[in-house]
Amino acid sequence: MRRYGVLLVALFLFLLVFSAGAQEVVLQDDWGRTVQVASPTWRIVSLSPANTEIVFALGLEERLIGVTSYCNYPPGAQAKEKIGSVTEINLERVIRLEPDVVLAGSLTPREVVGKLEELGLKVFVLDAHTIEGVLEDLRKVAVLAGVEDRGEALVETLQEKLRQVKEKVAKLSEEEKPNLLHVIWHDPIWTAGKNTFIDEFITLAGGKNVVADLEGYVTLDLEEVLRRNPDIITVLGTHGDEKISYEFLLADERLQSVRAIQEKKVFLVDSDIVTRPGPRVIEALSLFAQILHPEPFGAYEPPE
Repeated sequence: MRRYGVLLVALFLFLLVFSAGAQEVVLQDDWGRTVQVASPTWRIVSLSPANTEIVFALGLEERLIGVTSYCNYPPGAQAKEKIGSVTEINLERVIRLEPDVVLAGSLTPREVVGKLEELGLKVFVLDAHTIEGVLEDLRKVAVLAGVEDRGEALVETLQEKLRQVKEKVAKLSEEEKPNLLHVIWHDPIWTAGKNTFIDEFITLAGGKNVVADLEGYVTLDLEEVLRRNPDIITVLGTHGDEKISYEFLLADERLQSVRAIQEKKVFLVDSDIVTRPGPRVIEALSLFAQILHPEPFGAYEPPE
């Protein structure tokens, strides 16, 4: 009985210390929702590849217990249990994992977020639309996980890389900034105007978005591409490492008078790097800087 009593006291002290280390944090997510979560969170489910990259970048991979089938980076993400795709979530599987927090993303259906919360789970949405927004999301996930210092160190590292890019392009004149068209898909030509990550990458890297007068993601007919006549074209590599849109632009006879095609300045870019609002946004920015200004930034190496 005495040994039993000692064990009970030890268990009580352990629980007291453990609970003292935890605290309720209240944060606003990127959908403007106020979410209260016990921090630190030890069991995390990610509903987007970008969120998975954030968790890994913060060194929290051991706490990540579920990811989507599209979470392919870093390589360790592929070994995590899958809870569905980005838009089709297996709710039963998520519930079975008993997460402390579910990190939803921009493509997570709102009804899925609502259903998970109805089932008693904490859902925090990360949906940044700028580089600064991504850095803020890194900080928020660090707070949820109780690793604020680690998060701030990562943010400072990324901010320094951002500063270096800005410093190199600061002295460029407007005439030294090439016009760039970013092609997401070719049938029809789908591109990114102002208020998009791509527009921010182009501008910060010392270029001009040839469709900066258009809002968001838009389509162009071939005649409009000819009229705008970009100096450089970047093209997303599609899932499966296919080059359909890239090969279309190079082969279509109607586009051969476009300056970028004539001067062989059509560049394939990795869709995972340039479309995910995660810690690789600075890598994406550097990629555009290399394409736009290889002299100060180094030659661009396209994905294989």
